[in-house]
Amino acid sequence: MNWQQVNELDFDNIGQWPKSAKLVAIALVCAVLAGAIGYFFIKDSLARLDRTRAQELQLKAAFEEKARQASALGAYQQQLEDLQTQLEAQLRKLPNSLEIAGLLDDISFVATDNGLRLERINWEAERPSEFSTELPMRIIVSGNYHQLGQFVADVAALPRIVIIDSFNLSRSSGEQLNMSMLAKTYKYNEQEAP
Repeated sequence: MNWQQVNELDFDNIGQWPKSAKLVAIALVCAVLAGAIGYFFIKDSLARLDRTRAQELQLKAAFEEKARQASALGAYQQQLEDLQTQLEAQLRKLPNSLEIAGLLDDISFVATDNGLRLERINWEAERPSEFSTELPMRIIVSGNYHQLGQFVADVAALPRIVIIDSFNLSRSSGEQLNMSMLAKTYKYNEQEAP
């Protein structure tokens, strides 16, 4: 069959076409139908394949991250042990229930040892938080500038943690100064610890 015969084919009368033209037309229609049916059936599978490939990349990245973390597990465990040791050392610096009363005595001793006149020292209301309880104390002392400075340094050097949160200086007479301060220490809440 040549091109001229193909051009002369009558699409209204397909039954009169030569056998070879009918076979080519049937093969062409079958190929188009097979392609369309295959595309519609495979389209979902192709989309699922793309999603699976994307998921594979995510899982591979997650695996590599976890493998990297697992390879450093020994270092993490050592770091955790070091942090636990540091935490225990810091907790030992916090006064326990028995030492809290003695802390007032220590501060009183530091004040008198520096030649200061202790006018007031008393506990204020406790402020509980998640892991610790803040124990503020109001301290009022009188003395000269150098005595007050040495007092603050000695309070900071106490074996238990005492933080001087705020203070106010005022002149009383001559070189004498009055210092009112809010000092804080903390008590560890063992029953609330995880």
